[in-house]
Amino acid sequence: MKIVVTSLVEGENPFHFDSQKESWLKELLSDLSKEGYQFKSPLVVNAHLTKIEPDFYLRGKLKFSVEQSCARCAENFILNVNSPFEVTLANVPSGKLSSSKITEESKELDINFFEGNEIDLNPIITEQFFLSIPYQSLCKPDCLGICQQCGANLNTKMCQCAEKKSVTPFSVLQEVKLFKQE
Repeated sequence: MKIVVTSLVEGENPFHFDSQKESWLKELLSDLSKEGYQFKSPLVVNAHLTKIEPDFYLRGKLKFSVEQSCARCAENFILNVNSPFEVTLANVPSGKLSSSKITEESKELDINFFEGNEIDLNPIITEQFFLSIPYQSLCKPDCLGICQQCGANLNTKMCQCAEKKSVTPFSVLQEVKLFKQE
């Protein structure tokens, strides 16, 4: 989806995109599905593009559900994401976008540059999608994981494995008895 800069009014310009209605967003979901993401709800983008010449600020939220595998117990679960984002956009003259100075500056200032009269939302939404997925997805915050000895899911049942006593150079300190001074 490309937004023509000259069609924007000064100040905030609201946008609402839904993958059930927008073909470009359906295509984006299809591409992400090919990478292994299984969507369980439509991808919804609510955003405001603020025009303050010469810069633009895109603020909004991504909302979707995707199937994930828990990092502790390896069970599949539905991850509901409602992730806010903010992106600063700056227009550069044609032909100067590949300049190493601009590339270096954008990394330092977290600015996305665009050429011409259009802002392409597709790479921005893709980037925000990947940023909204947690590094380690958990089925629940207090997930117990799996037993390292027998592989049982500790969320469903406690295993019968005997707790092994770990031997370290400091295990002798467990035997030291301290007396209370009177």
